[in-house]
Amino acid sequence: MQTQSTCVRSLCNRFFGLCPAVLLPLMLTTAQAQWVSTGTKALTLTNATLIGAVPPSTPMHINVGLKIRNASEIQTTLKRMVTVGDSLYGTSLTTEQFIAQYAPTAAQVQAVENYLSSYGFKNLSIEGNQLLIQADGTAADVEAAFNTALAKFSQNGATIIANTLDAQVPQSLSGSVLAVLGLNNIKAMRSTLRKSTDPCDPLIPYPAPGSCPPPAVANSTFTPQQYQIAYDAAYPGTTPGATSLKQKITSACNTAIGSIAEGNMGCLNKSTNCPVPTSSTGKEIVVSGTPSAYSTGVIRDLYNYETNYKLPIDPLTIVYAGIPSPDTAGAIEWDLDSQTSIGIAQQVSRYYFYVSTSLTDSDLALAIDKYAEDNKAKLMSISLGECEFFPYVDGSMLVDDEAFAEAALQGQTTFVSSDDNGSACPVAPTNGVPGSGAPDVSYPASSPYVIAVGATDLFTNSNSNYTYDYELGAEFSGGGNSGFETSPFWENGVVPSATAGARGLPDTAMCGEPNFCGAIIYTGADPKTGSGSSQLCCVGGTSLSSPLAMGAYGRIETAHSNNRGFAGPLIYQLSSGPAPGPGQTIRGFNDVVAGANGLYNATPGWDYVTGLGSWDILAIDKIIPSTYSH
Repeated sequence: MQTQSTCVRSLCNRFFGLCPAVLLPLMLTTAQAQWVSTGTKALTLTNATLIGAVPPSTPMHINVGLKIRNASEIQTTLKRMVTVGDSLYGTSLTTEQFIAQYAPTAAQVQAVENYLSSYGFKNLSIEGNQLLIQADGTAADVEAAFNTALAKFSQNGATIIANTLDAQVPQSLSGSVLAVLGLNNIKAMRSTLRKSTDPCDPLIPYPAPGSCPPPAVANSTFTPQQYQIAYDAAYPGTTPGATSLKQKITSACNTAIGSIAEGNMGCLNKSTNCPVPTSSTGKEIVVSGTPSAYSTGVIRDLYNYETNYKLPIDPLTIVYAGIPSPDTAGAIEWDLDSQTSIGIAQQVSRYYFYVSTSLTDSDLALAIDKYAEDNKAKLMSISLGECEFFPYVDGSMLVDDEAFAEAALQGQTTFVSSDDNGSACPVAPTNGVPGSGAPDVSYPASSPYVIAVGATDLFTNSNSNYTYDYELGAEFSGGGNSGFETSPFWENGVVPSATAGARGLPDTAMCGEPNFCGAIIYTGADPKTGSGSSQLCCVGGTSLSSPLAMGAYGRIETAHSNNRGFAGPLIYQLSSGPAPGPGQTIRGFNDVVAGANGLYNATPGWDYVTGLGSWDILAIDKIIPSTYSH
C-alpha cells in the first residue's frame, strides 16, 4: 500500500508537476480501496497559478484531529442539562468526565501515534483532551502518510501551499482520524473590525491622547460606563463622562473570560515575562500576571484603558498555543476584544488570551482546542470569521466543532462575531463590504455550539445620559442559513431554518456600528518598550458586538454563581416565555425591529439580522431565577 501510492505520486510529480485527481483512479489498483478520505478534502483555488509540487524536504507542522466518541449523544446530553427533573439538570461536565465519555480511547490515540511515527513524523504531542495530535514532518512524509499531493501556487502575489487531493488514512484508522490540518498555509480567517469614518478619527497615524471628543450625550463614541448604562447594567452618572456609576447588577468579578488572538501580545514587565520563540511542539507557553505601567503591547493598552476609565486592574493569563509569533498586525483587534468586554463587565476574575501562531485554520484550531481543554475561561470571544465553505473543505470545521462542543458540555460559552458582510460570504478582497459576495454565513459563527453575535446601530436618549432608546440592525450584520451546520434543538420553534434542519444565525446582537456607537479604546503601545499607546475613536464591527455580549453575560454568570451552563439553550428558553410588558416581543432582550443586512430584514421576534436582539442585562438577570433555577 505505502510503496505503490508513493511510487504513483512520484511519477505524477515528475511528469505532471502535480497529481491530477482525474489520473489517480486510473493508476491505482487494489491499493486505492485501502484508503479512506478524512474530513480534509482537496482544495480548489481560484485565480491561482500552479508553480509546481512542494519540494519533498519542505518542513510541515500538522494537527491531526481525532473523532469524538458518542458524538450523537452531545445534543441529547445538553438537552438533559436544561430539562427540569432530569438527573443532569443544572450540571456541566468536568474535563475529566468529557474525556471519559467522549474523547478517543487510549488505544485509538496510540494507533494514530504509531502510524505517524512509522512515516517519520517527529515531536508528536497529544493535547490533554485527546482530540488533537501535533506532529512535525516533511512534505514527503505528509504525502506518503495521507495519500495526498501538495502543490505550490501563486495567488494575489503570495505563494500558497495546498493539498490537491483528499487527505486519506488506511481503513483501520478511518474510525479514529477526523481531519488533517496544516496541509495548506492559507490565512482565510479575518478580523471583523470596522473603523469609523468620523473626521475625529484619523486612524493613521494614531490620534494623540485626548484627541477623541469628550463624552457627550448621544455622541457616537462610547466609554465602558456608557455601554453599561445603555445595556441596563448601571445607572447614569452625574455627567455623561462619569466613571463612578451605581451598578444595577453585580460586575463579572467572579467570572473568567477571554478571547482567541494571534501574534505578539507584548510583555508583562517590558523585557521580562515575554514568550520565547521556539521551534519545538508540545506544551504551550503560559504567561500570567497583572498589567501595569511597565507592560508593553496589547497588555499595556489594556492597562491604560482600565486606568483611564477607573476600572479595576484585572489579572490576565496568556496561553501561546504554538510557536509565539512577532506579528502585531492584529493588535487593534485584540485591544478591542479585551478592553470592551472588560469594560461592560466592569471587572472580571481573570482575562485569558489564547494565542495562535498565525491566522491559518490549523493554528487557530490548536488555540481553540486549548481553551476547551483547559476549561478555565468560563466565556470566550472570537472576533474572526471566514466563508464557511473553506473550513468545511479543509476539515477545520469538524475539528473546531468538537472543541466547541466540549466547551458547551463543560458549561463554557463561546461568543463569535457573525461577520461584517451582511447576508453575503466574507471573502477577500470584499470582506467587510455588505452584500458583496454570494449568500452565505461565516464560520465559526455558524457552529451550533457557539453564540453568534450580530451588529446593531445603537441610539441612546439625548436627554438622559446614555440610557437606551432603540437599535437598528446594522447593514453589515452577518446572518443567514448555514449550508453545512445543522440546527441545534434550542433553535426549534424560533429559527425558521430549524424546520429544515439548518443552523440559522445570529443568535443575538449588540452595538457594532462605529459611526453611531463606536468604542473608544487604547491602542498602539510598542510591544518592546510600551510607548505609543493612545486613544482611538469609533472602533466597531461585529468585533465589538461579540466581546460586548460576552462581558454582558459575564455579569449574569457571576450573579448566578457561574452555574448557568452553555448559554445557547438558556437564552432561547428565556426568550420564549411571555413578554414582560407592552410592546415587548422577546423576554430579556431588546428586540430590534428595523434595519436590513441585504437579503434579510430585522423584524419583531427572532430574525437573520439581529437574532433575539441585544442584551438587556438587568432584565435577563431578573427572569433567570424563576425560569431556570438550579
